[in-house]
Amino acid sequence: MNGSSGVAKVRSCLAAIKPDIDLDAVSDDTPLLKERVITSFDVLDLILHLERVSGQSINRAQLVPGSFRDIETIARVFLSAEVNE
Repeated sequence: MNGSSGVAKVRSCLAAIKPDIDLDAVSDDTPLLKERVITSFDVLDLILHLERVSGQSINRAQLVPGSFRDIETIARVFLSAEVNE
């Protein structure tokens, strides 16, 4: 998987949990929590969606401050394992 497909998967997950958000207006480096694109409650749903699209469980060690900063970071932190497959 390349970086752009990871970003596309994250965007797809965000669209599933927040269908009312215009993701075209959200750049890949927009701070999602700070700009209130998602809330801390949405992070839980996002984790479940990321596990589904990756086919892997999220490792608790990945759940650190900053892991959900923006779309690019989420793709790198949670979907980068797919690159090595």
